[in-house]
Amino acid sequence: MTRYQVYGRKAYNEPLTLLAPLDLADGAELKTQALDKYGDDWIELVAAREEDVTEVALKR
Repeated sequence: MTRYQVYGRKAYNEPLTLLAPLDLADGAELKTQALDKYGDDWIELVAAREEDVTEVALKR
C-alpha cells in the first residue's frame, strides 16, 4: 500500500491545494484512481508519495 498526497487547482491563478491522501494498493494505476476519486475538472492535479514529501517550514 502506498499513500499519496494529492494537490489540485481549477485555475492557473489559484495555488495548488492539498485535497486529501490517496491510498493505493501496489500496482494500482495512480492516474485512474486519482481521477476516479477527485474528478477530471482540474486544470492541474498532482500527487507525491507521502514518504517523498519533505516539510520545509511549519508555523504553529
